[in-house]
Amino acid sequence: MSTPSPAQALNLDKNAQKAFISYYNGLGEKPLTTIRFFNRVDYYTVHGPDDTELVSKIIYHSTANVKQMAPGDVEPLLYLTLSRGNFENAIRELLLVRNHRVEVYVKEKSNRQSDWSLEYKGSPGNLVQFEDVLFNRNDMVAGSAMIAVNLRNEGKQTMVGLACVDCTDCEMSLTEFLDDDFFAELEATIVLLGPRECIIPSGEGEYGRIRTLMERNNVMVTIRKKTDFSIAYDDIIQDLNKLLRFEKGQQESANTLPEVNKRLALFALAAAIKYMALLTDDTNFGQYKLKLLNLNRYVHLDAAAVRALNILPKPGTNITSPAYRWQSILGVLDRCRTPQGHRLMAQWVKQPLRNEATLQDRHNIVQCLLDSPSVLQDLYDVQLKRIPDVLMLTKRLMRKKATLQDLFRTYQIIVRTPTIATALADMENTSVTNILSNPLQDTLNDLKMLKEMVEQVIDLEGIQKGEYYVKASFDSDLEEMKQKLDRMDSKMDKMHRKAIDDLELDNIKLEFVSHLGYHFRITLKDDAILRKSKKYRVLDVIKGGVRFTTDELSECSQETAEIREAYEEQQKSIVNEVIRVAIGYLGPLTTLNFQLAQIDCLVSFAIAAKNAPIPYVRPKMLPEGSGILHLRNIRHPCLELQEDVSYIANDVNFAEGESTMYIITGPNMGGKSTFIRSVGTTVLMAHVGSFVSCDDAVISMVDSILGRIGAGDNIVKGLSTFMVEMIETSAIIRTATEKSLVIIDELGRGTSTYDGCGIAWAIAEHLAKEVRCFTLFATHFHEIAELSSSTPTVKSYYMDAAVEKGQFTLLYRLKPGVIERSFGIHVAKLADFPQHLVELAEEKYEEYEDHVRNITSESDKELAKYVENTVERIWQTGGDMTDVEMEEVMDDCRRRVTESKSEYFKKAFPDLFME
Repeated sequence: MSTPSPAQALNLDKNAQKAFISYYNGLGEKPLTTIRFFNRVDYYTVHGPDDTELVSKIIYHSTANVKQMAPGDVEPLLYLTLSRGNFENAIRELLLVRNHRVEVYVKEKSNRQSDWSLEYKGSPGNLVQFEDVLFNRNDMVAGSAMIAVNLRNEGKQTMVGLACVDCTDCEMSLTEFLDDDFFAELEATIVLLGPRECIIPSGEGEYGRIRTLMERNNVMVTIRKKTDFSIAYDDIIQDLNKLLRFEKGQQESANTLPEVNKRLALFALAAAIKYMALLTDDTNFGQYKLKLLNLNRYVHLDAAAVRALNILPKPGTNITSPAYRWQSILGVLDRCRTPQGHRLMAQWVKQPLRNEATLQDRHNIVQCLLDSPSVLQDLYDVQLKRIPDVLMLTKRLMRKKATLQDLFRTYQIIVRTPTIATALADMENTSVTNILSNPLQDTLNDLKMLKEMVEQVIDLEGIQKGEYYVKASFDSDLEEMKQKLDRMDSKMDKMHRKAIDDLELDNIKLEFVSHLGYHFRITLKDDAILRKSKKYRVLDVIKGGVRFTTDELSECSQETAEIREAYEEQQKSIVNEVIRVAIGYLGPLTTLNFQLAQIDCLVSFAIAAKNAPIPYVRPKMLPEGSGILHLRNIRHPCLELQEDVSYIANDVNFAEGESTMYIITGPNMGGKSTFIRSVGTTVLMAHVGSFVSCDDAVISMVDSILGRIGAGDNIVKGLSTFMVEMIETSAIIRTATEKSLVIIDELGRGTSTYDGCGIAWAIAEHLAKEVRCFTLFATHFHEIAELSSSTPTVKSYYMDAAVEKGQFTLLYRLKPGVIERSFGIHVAKLADFPQHLVELAEEKYEEYEDHVRNITSESDKELAKYVENTVERIWQTGGDMTDVEMEEVMDDCRRRVTESKSEYFKKAFPDLFME
């Protein structure tokens, strides 16, 4: 960090520096997750040790650029300067990736350094004031949702009122539901909505648990006053009357809408509206839709299943990165060509459907696209690539920030879309016609007048030269100025031809750039010819050539610029009127945005199915409760996309009354977890409308996909391995029905062997006998496999491995039965355990085997089997255990052996029985 002289600090003298430091310190403390920026017109600054360090590392990957303002007499203040481009990059990273809040202060017109005011503020769920900064030059590929939660005690349960505000799509959603102490339903709703931020009232108790739950799911929590959640009902209705867009013929009063009967959620919505300051911007008026969120429309996904199945990529993942393709299910399916397609695909993946008819339509359309490869490739490679973000254009219209260029881009979309509609209609498929082409054509008909208005108003010929003007025929003054511009163009063309003749060069270009105006350009190799002529003046030399001019061309360029400036000033009133009329088409433009996004997603499904290493197949979907899940040669879609991976497929055959649970054992790294994950991802993909990665699939629709795979201490959240296991498993027990799919791996590993095995057995038995849902239960407790002998619908399987001539090979093949031997020591070899430890383990294992061969008592054989399983468990999972956990397992084993008072074990292991 450098320390400049006081006069160098932001070009402020000592007194000005002192005044700013005093003002900055007077702002008071703030959360570390709030970053303050100061707009100094030509650049931006951040101050203080925390903000400067964070932003400097984001932009410069070091703190070397941080400087110090030290005018004397006061505590020095660190600062960092940022160009506008770097400011925008920092804002993007903070809001979209790191879930921070941002405040931007601007200086008042006075020269005093104490005259600053907060102009903009934003948070992950409230990006309204930063949309231009965030998405002006970047596609908005991810949505941003804000939720507010309100609670009311109802006996042993809690009524949850939830409001969701999505400023991206201008939607407000309300829902209410009863929940338990662990708020399992609320967590599923978070998965469904994918909010970036949650507002809750101040308070401990239940709201404290809500805060913990939100933070566990990477949702920023904002605490508001309780009074924000108790606004008068009439005031809420009045606010909604301003914000809502009512349909034609609908009574324009929110009081008549059924949604407002959800009073608990309605008060949460009022808090969100106030926090987001929606009423302070009149461009929000008449733009929002209000709807009820029906949670029963979607397959219930708990957060554990989302993590276990790798449904979503890590925050901040670049969707253009090749690695994005195989890091998550969203990455596998998201081959979209438009920003609106990317946004809708993320929504679909988080909201798998329970509607059989809708899924049937999606699968029909994907099949039709695959059966029409030329249409599919044209849509993917040509048509959809040319569609910009309709939503961001409509947002600019809505906020009255649109320009003629924005209007022309909207016109381009309207002009290009009929080609897509025609291609879809020509496929002559009922689902394609009813779901895609006919609604798209209806929307285009609604936009016909907007298209004609643009053609009448905008000078389309001028756009070919990069000029966005109203047609001169609209105004006599414009007509006169257009004639002057034409004369200037003709005059410059003559100068261009004269330069070609003078220099005897055919490759002279007449060009325009904003800071130079009109000028000539030649290649670098012709520079010597230019230097011989005194008629021409060199402006600069760049990589692309030498730019030069004449006095006459400079005068003509200046005059042209003045005429154009006058033209733009004269056409302002016409442009404003055109934009005002265009705003009236926001409804059909919003509809068009969704329709194009839907087409993009379905094309993406088809491309993903076609381009997979082994093409995906269409799943046959059966109604909920049919009790069938047949998957032949199922593969994991993420793994098979990775290079140098040859995936070994397996089968699942579930049928109600015959087989509903697989208990799977086998060596660590043998493929148990991957196999059960592949089943979960296949069922999920089928429920979003995608084809699936197997040879054949018959799937009874499920009401929920619940998971519990892997565990580790969550130190940040204050939860131990065992507590994480129990919370996730408890949610499964309370949520699962006979229509659910449950995947469980390594349950009971976080506690003692006795407790762990007992808990795992009890849960497996409960799911098999009481719930009777589809269950895949991978475990290292071989004892649980015995459940298959007492419960006909439980089947035991294992992941096979082979040892031949000392070589250990994981075969990744699922076989019926229980694994015949332990492979713990062989797995340790694969993991490069130190050789002396492996040799010691083999020696002790052989000693143990010798002892076991001499056992005659049935109770001693049972105890020996227990010891063998314990040793295997340590070898197979020891790498994931802490020292404390491993010692607990060993203590349990010692205690059980000593408590047995077995004469055989006393002779075999006398040290264990010494006091």
